[in-house]
Amino acid sequence: MMAADDTLAIGLLGCGTISAQHLEAIAAVDGIRLGGVASASEERARTVGERWSVPWTTDVGELLGRDDIDAVAILTPSGLHPSQALAALGRGKHVLVEKPIALSVAAADAVIAAAARQGLTLATVSQRRFEPAIAALQAAVVADAVGTISLILAEGIYMRPQSYYDSAAWRGTLDLDGGVLMNQAIHLVDVVRWLGGPVRSVAAQAATRTHAMEAEDGAIVSIQFASGVLGSIVATTSADVERPGEIRVHGDLGHVQIVGEEAREWQIPGWPAPEAAPTAAPTTTGSPASATWGTTAAGYVRQYTDFLDAVRSSRAPIVTGEDGRNAVEIVTAAYESARTGRSVSIETVSSR
Repeated sequence: MMAADDTLAIGLLGCGTISAQHLEAIAAVDGIRLGGVASASEERARTVGERWSVPWTTDVGELLGRDDIDAVAILTPSGLHPSQALAALGRGKHVLVEKPIALSVAAADAVIAAAARQGLTLATVSQRRFEPAIAALQAAVVADAVGTISLILAEGIYMRPQSYYDSAAWRGTLDLDGGVLMNQAIHLVDVVRWLGGPVRSVAAQAATRTHAMEAEDGAIVSIQFASGVLGSIVATTSADVERPGEIRVHGDLGHVQIVGEEAREWQIPGWPAPEAAPTAAPTTTGSPASATWGTTAAGYVRQYTDFLDAVRSSRAPIVTGEDGRNAVEIVTAAYESARTGRSVSIETVSSR
């Protein structure tokens, strides 16, 4: 266990687009420092290393072998996440892995088992859980303040031009990325699973409508939870404009609609609406957080703060490896349902 005042040195694996948010968050959280970066691209590794005055390398093994690195954040293409997480855990590093934790349940389970064997902290990035409105809604659901829930609905209307998928060979591929469900909407999948609990079955339709890519750019997913609640996730990257993600919960005592980070409707008797969240995270320079496809560093600051506390106190993080695995389970079941045209039962219903 780390001492309460020990600094956590984090190495970054991957220096692509999303690294901007991680770098800002690491700089903003007291008790965490950036110890080094690694990227398959020498240019990106050098640029980030020099910008943040830390060692850089194109050799992941070199970064993982350093004794002065306590943990790693894995931001590489999704298909590389499990192998790199296993390598990091094998070197005794705590791991924060970007969504998705893996592209299959079996690979996610292997990472989870390795972390448990090593006694190390494993967390999956799902920064939407830390938004005040989402966290307040989950607390209200747990307290049964919404009553008997009938529907949990989520909508992700994203805009990604063809240039987004053309920007890297792995984007939109089945082996290294996945489509709108595994990449963009998995944030909504995780929140829906967090609110609704274990899932009994999944039925889905998916299509590739406007992009040249292997995976889907549109999907409709119907979910039956073990509790009897019904859920729906609608997502596309073929929209003409990017819209904030939307979550709606309907119970017999109340209902909530969250758009982006704002509670547009909050009708829960005796349960006050949460205050609006700030739109950007503070940085060491005081400049606004960089935006990447509608995201800022704010949620990452909250998640890194939780990760640091989890490591220091040897407690489970708010978003565990199991949580990441459960989201992947829903997405892969949706893929199977879309492929076969049949509803897919989830045999092992995980505990909440």
